[in-house]
Amino acid sequence: MGKSDEGTNGNGTNGDALREQIFEVLRKSATPEGGWLKILAQCTARVRNKTIVERIAQECDLTLSGFRSDATLEVYFDIARGMQEMGFIAKGWADPGFRIGELITITQPKALTLITNAFQVMKLCATNGIGIAVEETADRIELQLNGVIYSEGFNRDTFIQTLDTLNECVGKVRVMVGVA
Repeated sequence: MGKSDEGTNGNGTNGDALREQIFEVLRKSATPEGGWLKILAQCTARVRNKTIVERIAQECDLTLSGFRSDATLEVYFDIARGMQEMGFIAKGWADPGFRIGELITITQPKALTLITNAFQVMKLCATNGIGIAVEETADRIELQLNGVIYSEGFNRDTFIQTLDTLNECVGKVRVMVGVA
């Protein structure tokens, strides 16, 4: 490494100033030192996980949009293949892996169809490794279908397989409940 490379962050900019700004914030913080380590580890994980998701999506010819990160979500993206929406990928701060999911909204007129086919819907999802959560409001029922990939197993093959399995289940569930 040449003299001009010292202190750079790999893209030709000097990381010393940023590092000093971070240390200054930490010195002024009322957070105990152990808390700093946890927060810095979370920040590092978020950058790493966001980069991994972006790289793998690109390898799979998928488009990501709608990035979010907040108090609940470490990483969230909407997923599309061409013009077709494929669901989302999300990871909470404490989650051991990623959720690849899709929401199906069922209006009250179709609620009876869902109730009639609930066992078949649950069986379809369970036999394909897809979790299902139900949330009901006064005017609709939302089904959230999720495939889970633990962080250690998150790679191109598991991502595309989980996404394809999820979308196959979503299509069949939509038909079963009459919202195709």
